[in-house]
Amino acid sequence: MNTLSTRVEHRIKRTISEEFQIPKYLLQPETIFKEDLGFDEFDMLFLSLALEDEFEFLFTEDLKVEEMKDLVKLVSIKLRKS
Repeated sequence: MNTLSTRVEHRIKRTISEEFQIPKYLLQPETIFKEDLGFDEFDMLFLSLALEDEFEFLFTEDLKVEEMKDLVKLVSIKLRKS
């Protein structure tokens, strides 16, 4: 994992941990939001809003990622483009 992705992963974990009171050790690259954390559509919407605040960009569509590693990749790509 490159440096940007590592920083992004750390910030995402911190955001999820703070907003949803989930211990960081549960947030691994293979963590599946719906199955492992019990997230529903509203949780994913709230997560997208929290990440927009954290990273200061907007998601142009619904957040449709299943695993933590997919979210890290998506945010890293958006940051590279901005």
